[in-house]
Amino acid sequence: MAYPTATEIQNCLKALAEEAGDTTASPFRVDIVARYGGKPPLYAVMIRSSQKELIRARLGEVLDRSFSLGGTSFALNLMEAQKIL
Repeated sequence: MAYPTATEIQNCLKALAEEAGDTTASPFRVDIVARYGGKPPLYAVMIRSSQKELIRARLGEVLDRSFSLGGTSFALNLMEAQKIL
């Protein structure tokens, strides 16, 4: 099974940030965290944008979960990554 790449997730997150009014050239950094035992990878996401609150609010709507105030990084599981796509 082919999993989404970090670049695909990063590009979709950038589009989401643009919808929220962010103009940062690279508002996110996404890394893939491999897991063993046949489990799908996790996607480690760092928010680089200065518009963090707007982005967290928009992500919360898309993913139907809340994010810590002031938090700049989080992980996406495969199902959440597919929602982003």
